Amino acid sequence: MSDDRSTTPLPSSSVLEEVIELRRHFHRHPEVSFSEHETSKRLGERMRELGLELKRCPTETGVVAMLDTGKPGKTVMLRADIDALPIHEESGVTFASESDGRMHACGHDAHMAIMVGVARTLVDRIWDVGGRYLFVFQPAEEIVSGAKAMIANGLLDDHHPDSVIGLHIVSWNESGTVITRPGLMWAGSDAYEINFAGPGGHGGMMGRRGNVLSAQAFLLEHLHTIVDGLEHDGVQCHTTVGNISSDGAWNIVPRGVSVKGSVRTFTPGLREEALGRLRDLLLEVDGEFEVRSTLELVHGTVPIMNEPNVTRTVLDVATSLVGDKASVLGRPLTVSDDFAEFLTRIPGCYFMLGAMPPGETAPAHHSPGFRIDESAFEIGVKVLAGTASRLAAE
Repeated sequence: MSDDRSTTPLPSSSVLEEVIELRRHFHRHPEVSFSEHETSKRLGERMRELGLELKRCPTETGVVAMLDTGKPGKTVMLRADIDALPIHEESGVTFASESDGRMHACGHDAHMAIMVGVARTLVDRIWDVGGRYLFVFQPAEEIVSGAKAMIANGLLDDHHPDSVIGLHIVSWNESGTVITRPGLMWAGSDAYEINFAGPGGHGGMMGRRGNVLSAQAFLLEHLHTIVDGLEHDGVQCHTTVGNISSDGAWNIVPRGVSVKGSVRTFTPGLREEALGRLRDLLLEVDGEFEVRSTLELVHGTVPIMNEPNVTRTVLDVATSLVGDKASVLGRPLTVSDDFAEFLTRIPGCYFMLGAMPPGETAPAHHSPGFRIDESAFEIGVKVLAGTASRLAAE
């Protein structure tokens, strides 16, 4: 194993203290997708204080900042997502959300803070690095819409980055581990909304015909069939429902019911097959219960496809820092992230940073009890800063 630590920009203790302080600030003040105004303001102010040049942000929220060393080298884009989730926090941390019904339950607070630490680390070691570093704080990842919006409104046309890197905190892996995968790493996602319409009626008289609640129950019971046998690299595609709502009551069978969920697939062919099966299932439900259904694909993103050479650089830097705690993911996962949109246009790598709290059962992402180990942040700063400086010099 080669040792590149001497050439990797390393954060000072004060940088790491700021990363934790910032993370806790963002955690206390979560803002959901496309509403991240105060978050963006705080990030922009800090980037300016560090001497970075604020660039035009192509979305109403978010921040784009450039560190130009003035020396030859390539342009490396570093991306962090900034939005929170509509969840009431029950984690028990002392810096819990002060906004009822909103919570950083996926680690985006850590992503932002780590990226500020990377910027400060590169500024502190400016004489050792070359090239340009484009810091992109992206809104609306949780509805996989922010990356597309930034691209559509000219982010990449303005800056033409040569490569892109980013990380995602994961609570289910040992703290301080770095895991990634060349090629396919995470699934693509399609969020859907299904609406059933019927006549409605009296709870004491309504039977099967026209009963939209019975129809949605049948749908949920058979939903797994749309992905049965659809596999890639030994991993089955996935679908789930996250919300059901209606206008009914204990004695009222409603006229309408809404079902919201997602389908996760790995290839265009698998996506087409799964969505086709979903449409066929809805036709079956409509006929069985004499209701009318509509299917709307609300938002989605493509699978994460890491470029092998950039991924190799990430793993080389990580291995030099953490040894065998850096590894290659064996099989792709059925989670999604719109970082994938940047990867369709720029060679890059997304990696997972383990942050399982010590002595605890891994708290689930997107749950009220989500917690992470802040000691992992140092590894995130080091790997991103080291990889970015190496990519800029290539």
